[in-house]
Amino acid sequence: MYEQYLSIGQELSVIKEELQERLIQHDGNTNEMKYEPYKERYVIDMIKADLKDVERALAKLDVGAFGIDENTGEQMCIHKLKVIPTARTEQDLFVLW
Repeated sequence: MYEQYLSIGQELSVIKEELQERLIQHDGNTNEMKYEPYKERYVIDMIKADLKDVERALAKLDVGAFGIDENTGEQMCIHKLKVIPTARTEQDLFVLW
């Protein structure tokens, strides 16, 4: 079953690296943001939240729990997971189709 999620795992790894780079860029610019510090803090918080979701999905891949609905224990649709790989429940995927 892990093989079917391999491409998702690779994509998540790329996303993780990109988010980490953005976080470094934004954290480095915090001192320069004098007029809109609240917007900058919001951006940093959103990047951290996205990074946490990606790291959680990668951890679930490592332990073989990826793609399993956290509420029901049922397998989620792989086609939808390819679109939203950080989904934790089928309800998270409800917006698709």
